[in-house]
Amino acid sequence: MIKFRNILAAALLLVLLPLAGAQGQTYDEVRRHNPWNAGGNAAGIRMDSATVSYAEIYGRYGAGDLRESFQPDRWWNAGAVAATTVTTEKYSMAGSFRFDHLSGRNMSGSMFIHPGLYPVDVLEFTPGRKDLQTYAFTGGVSVDIAPNWRAGGSVDFSSANYSKRKDLRHTNYRLDMGVSPGVMYHNGDLALGLAYLYRKNTESIDAEEIGTSAGTYYAFLDKGLMYGAYEAWSGSGVHLSESGIDGFPVKETIHGASVQAQWGGLYADIGYRYGRGSVGEKETVWFRFPSHRLTSHIAYRPGSSHFLRVGIDWTRQVNNESVLGRETENGITITRVYGSNRIFERTELMVAPEYEYHSRRHTFIAGGWLAASERVSTLMYPYVVSQDMKRYGAYARGAVRTGCLEIKAGLSFASGNFSEKSRTVDTTVEPGEIPYHLADYYDWQNEYLTASRIGAEAALRWNIRYGIYWETGAAYTHGFDIKYIEGSHRWSGTLKIGYNF
Repeated sequence: MIKFRNILAAALLLVLLPLAGAQGQTYDEVRRHNPWNAGGNAAGIRMDSATVSYAEIYGRYGAGDLRESFQPDRWWNAGAVAATTVTTEKYSMAGSFRFDHLSGRNMSGSMFIHPGLYPVDVLEFTPGRKDLQTYAFTGGVSVDIAPNWRAGGSVDFSSANYSKRKDLRHTNYRLDMGVSPGVMYHNGDLALGLAYLYRKNTESIDAEEIGTSAGTYYAFLDKGLMYGAYEAWSGSGVHLSESGIDGFPVKETIHGASVQAQWGGLYADIGYRYGRGSVGEKETVWFRFPSHRLTSHIAYRPGSSHFLRVGIDWTRQVNNESVLGRETENGITITRVYGSNRIFERTELMVAPEYEYHSRRHTFIAGGWLAASERVSTLMYPYVVSQDMKRYGAYARGAVRTGCLEIKAGLSFASGNFSEKSRTVDTTVEPGEIPYHLADYYDWQNEYLTASRIGAEAALRWNIRYGIYWETGAAYTHGFDIKYIEGSHRWSGTLKIGYNF
C-alpha cells in the first residue's frame, strides 16, 4: 500500500522539477580556479573574466568527544555570508562579508579564540558555555592602468568577541586586519606580479570572578609544550590580573612581500613575511616573539577541466621571556627590563598537493598533506625538552550534478606520530626546579593531533530556478586507539539556504 507521505513527496517533486535551472560555476569554484587568488596579489583578480555572486544563510549542529581540550562536546552555530566577483571592461572587483555565531557547551582549556596561533597560551579548567561572534569582510580591486600593466589592492578585516558565562569567566576581543597593494605586468602568455603585505592582529583576555566561591579557580600559562605556571588565576605568574595592565593583551605586526609568475597554464608564487609579536603593554611586556614565514603556491592547468596545485608553508618562531623588575624612584614605580631568556622555539613545515577535475556535471578533488614540526622548550636552564611531530592525511571529495540536484560526498584519513627528548645541559651551576608540566593536557593535545582517524561527509543540494538553492549535509569522524581523549566519535549536521546570482 502506498503511504500518504510518499504521495506527498512525489507531488512536491513534480511541482519543483519545472523550476530547476542549469547551474553554472559557483563563486568558490571561480575563486579556486584562478591561482592568483592564493598568491596575495589582488591585481591577479583580473586573470579570470567571470562574474558571479552568492548569498547564503546556514545553521549547523554537532556533538562528540573526539575533540581538542578547548572544543565543546556539543555546539551549534549559525551565520550568513555574501560574496561577489565582478569583471568589467577596465577593472575587476571581489569582496565578501561574513557573520557567524557559535555557542558551545562544556568548554574549558585555552582561553584564546585561535589556540596555538601564538607561542603562549592560557588555560582554565571549569567547563561552561562559551559564545563566539565573528564579523569579517574582504575587498579587492584590479585595474588596467596601461596596455600591459595592472594595479590592484586588497583589504581584509575581521572582528571577534568571545565570552564564557561561568566562573572563571572571561571576555576576549580580537581584531585582525590586512592590506596588500600589488602590480602586474602581462604580455600574451606571460604575467609577472609583485605585492606588499601588511597585517596586524590583536587579542585581549579579560578574566573575572563574579561573587564568592568556596574554592579557588586556577589557570595555567603554557609557555611551550605545556610547561609553565599553574596557580590561582589572580596570581602574578599567569598575568591575568596584573596591576596597571588591561587583561592579557597580545599583538602582532607582520610585513611581507610576494612575487608571482605565470606562463600559460603554469603559475608559481613565493612570499616572505616577518612578524613581531608581544604579550603585555606599555613598559610591561612579558614576552616577545619574532617569526619568519615562507609560503609558495604552484598550480598547473593542462586543460579546461584539470587543475594541479601544491601549497608549501614554512614557519619559524621563537619566544623570549623578559626579565622585569620594578624600582621606585622619587615615589614613582618604574618597570625596568634587565634582559630576556629564550624559552621556546618552533619550526613548522606543511606541504599540500591537490588535484581537481571540473566539468559542467562533475567535480572531483583529491589531495593530501604532510606536516612536520619541531618544538624546543628551554624554560628553565639547564633543562631542554624537544619534540618532533609528523602528521599526514589524504582526502577525496566529489559532486555530481543532474538536473536540479547536486550530490556531494567525501572521505578523509589522517594520522601521525611524535617523539620527545629531554636533556640537561652540562653546567657547573646548580640546576633549579624543573618547570611545572601540565601532563594530562599535553597527552590529550598530542593524541588529538596524531591519532589515526577517518572522516566521511555527504550533502544534497537542490538548485532551484533563479539561482535559489537549499542544501543539507552531515559529517562524521571516527578515531582509532584513543587513550587520553574522552571519546572516539564526532558528528555534525548542516542546513543551508542560498542564492547564486
